[in-house]
Amino acid sequence: MKTFRVGILVPWVNTAMEEGIPNLVHPDIGLHWARLRPKTLPEDGHDTSYLRDMLLSIPKALSRFDGLSLHAMVIGCTSASFIRDHLRVRIPDKYKHLKFITAFDAILLQLQDANVKRTLLFAPYDKKTIDAEVELLQLHGIQVVKSVSLPYKDEIRYITPDQIYDTFMIEYTECDAVMFSCTALYTLEAIETIRTQV
Repeated sequence: MKTFRVGILVPWVNTAMEEGIPNLVHPDIGLHWARLRPKTLPEDGHDTSYLRDMLLSIPKALSRFDGLSLHAMVIGCTSASFIRDHLRVRIPDKYKHLKFITAFDAILLQLQDANVKRTLLFAPYDKKTIDAEVELLQLHGIQVVKSVSLPYKDEIRYITPDQIYDTFMIEYTECDAVMFSCTALYTLEAIETIRTQV
C-alpha cells in the first residue's frame, strides 16, 4: 500500500513526466495524474500565450482527484513558475491544506541541497522565459554561467535525447551543475549518455 500520495498536474501535451517520474520516486509514493488544458490551445510549441490560461485550469484539473486522500500536489510545468504578473487561481477549499510544489521549487531544492552556486542552463524556451528563469535563479543565489536555448521545430516533446546530448557537448562550460529545464524534455536518457560519455 502506498503510504504517501501525490497529485501531479501536467500540461496536456506532456508525456515525459509520466514516463520518467515513476522511475525516480520511492515505491511507497503513489502518483496520481491530471491534465492541465487551456481553453485556447497554442498555435505551436513556440507560442507561450497559453501559460496563464493553463494555470487557470488548475481548479478543473484538481476535480480529477476528488475522493483521493492526497498528501501533496505538484505543478509539473517549469515555465509556468516564472509568470510574474498577478494571477489568482482559486483553489477549492478541500485542496487548500495541501502543499503545492512547482517544478521550479523542486529544481531549486535540488540545487540548494547540492550547494550549487554556478549552473549551466539548458531550456527549450524563448529568450524572455529563459531570462525570467535566470533572474529567478540569481534571486536565490545561483549564478547562471551560461544559458542555452534548445532548438526545436514544432513541439518540445519532439526534442530527442540525442539532440539534448549533442547540444550539451557543444555548449558545455565549467560549472557546479548542469540544469535541464522543462518537464516535457526526455532528459533521463540524455543524462545517462552524458554520464557514460563525459
